[in-house]
Amino acid sequence: MPNILLTTVCRPFGGPGEGDSVGAELFHAQVTREQGIFSYRQVIRCWGLDYIAENIQAPTVVLHYPSEREFVRELKSHPYDYVGINFVVATFHKVKRMAGLIRRHSPKAKIILGGYGTVLNDEQLYPLGDHICREEGVGFMRRLLGEDVTQPIHHPYAPIESPRLYSYARGTKVAHITGGLGCPNGCDFCCTSHFFNRQYVPFIQSGSELYDVILHMEQESKRAGDNLNGFIIIDEDFFTQTKRAREFLKCVRENGKQLSIMGFGSVRSLSQFTADEIAEMGFDVVWTAVEGTESGYNKLRGKPVSELYTSLKSRGVAILTSMIIGFPYQDREQVLKEFRRFTELGPALWQILIYFAFPRTPFYRRAIAENLYLPEYREDPDYRTFDGFSMHFRHPHFSPDEIEQLQRDLYRKSFEILGPSLMRVIRTWFEGYRNLKGSSNHLLQGRADRLAAEVRSAVAGIYPAILFGPNRERRAEVHAFLREIERDMGNLTVKERLLCWATVPLSLWTGFANYLNLFQQPTLLRIQHRKSTSV
Repeated sequence: MPNILLTTVCRPFGGPGEGDSVGAELFHAQVTREQGIFSYRQVIRCWGLDYIAENIQAPTVVLHYPSEREFVRELKSHPYDYVGINFVVATFHKVKRMAGLIRRHSPKAKIILGGYGTVLNDEQLYPLGDHICREEGVGFMRRLLGEDVTQPIHHPYAPIESPRLYSYARGTKVAHITGGLGCPNGCDFCCTSHFFNRQYVPFIQSGSELYDVILHMEQESKRAGDNLNGFIIIDEDFFTQTKRAREFLKCVRENGKQLSIMGFGSVRSLSQFTADEIAEMGFDVVWTAVEGTESGYNKLRGKPVSELYTSLKSRGVAILTSMIIGFPYQDREQVLKEFRRFTELGPALWQILIYFAFPRTPFYRRAIAENLYLPEYREDPDYRTFDGFSMHFRHPHFSPDEIEQLQRDLYRKSFEILGPSLMRVIRTWFEGYRNLKGSSNHLLQGRADRLAAEVRSAVAGIYPAILFGPNRERRAEVHAFLREIERDMGNLTVKERLLCWATVPLSLWTGFANYLNLFQQPTLLRIQHRKSTSV
């Protein structure tokens, strides 16, 4: 059998000549950016590579975030027949360097390019790669290797560490489960939707199958000796698959098991379920979007957003909300008006991106047809800026510098208005506990107990927010919140107070490390699947 090496692009991320919004950490790079010591730190695995390696028969090694030295060492140590690189457009410059290293140190290996970066054209990619995967990767690799493409997809146990807070690793892990790829919503800027031509590619067909995969992950975590405390369901709009979601809810109800899930859902799909049903399923965090008030996307139709958010938060569901600035209808006054509405919704976490003409999307085709692209991006684009943090087209009201500065200002203002996301998540779980305790629904009562335990264990993180929050108002809010917790759940024990004070020097160390750029990069994770005599 051929020997396969699958790899992410090489670190470092965010250094000289690198953008700071694309890397191994989604939270710190995009969601909790500008939150300083309060930012969530979590390295995300490139789960697509784990899925491919788990579902082909050939001996395979997967590298997550090697340095160039580690990558070269791997190439020189083993005779690989194929080397696959997963990348996005913003990391295309890294692929150029890696392809050169492969040609030099493993000249017999065929190079496979995959991931959303393959929206670039053949003239750019084929000088670097022998094969280009512009589809679901497991089926592509099975066909390339002559394997059976009809075999079912097996879900690998590929956990990641829970987010670190104040540099403290909690010792728990989160498992990834892929519900499916692609999205039928088809927003005009969305690469992930149009990469699959607005088609949904299911990895899990039914709710009972999803529940069985969750149980399998728990069994695998026990074998590995991991403390698994939650799941991330990778699915662009999980609740759109209504039949599957309701069958999953039925399984949860029948088994009575408390789950902790992060997932994704649009206003339209979430509106098909009650807040109680979403809470019963076990969703603790839901990523949704408001985009722009006049953007007109079908996914935004449903219950009034304020009503939807209020109901979800009352059940302890923390909301991560995306907003977009730079729509053609927006001037500065309109952006600030929508931003006020955005903050009034009170999300626990947030993302603010610039409207962006990503290759192969309808907006990209329109920008090309109407000659909207700025000359420097039509003729010799710097792909490192294809990240949602740069403007590439002529806007009727903003220059690129103006919109990019406004984006930075809004991230900073949202932190000043809403405070640390960590505190908002804890607050949401606390409200869920208070509203659900005493419920006659045993799942919701169990959820109240679980959320209470989560709040109590998170109390230690409150002291830095009292001392170092973004302004006096937010610090006072957090102080009042701590008193509220003690009134409802009892005074802190001596041990808890000691832990609270221990987070203060940890938070100071976090600020120091951030300032000096110490320990900010991921480390290599190497996984070997199916040994061979030559590897």
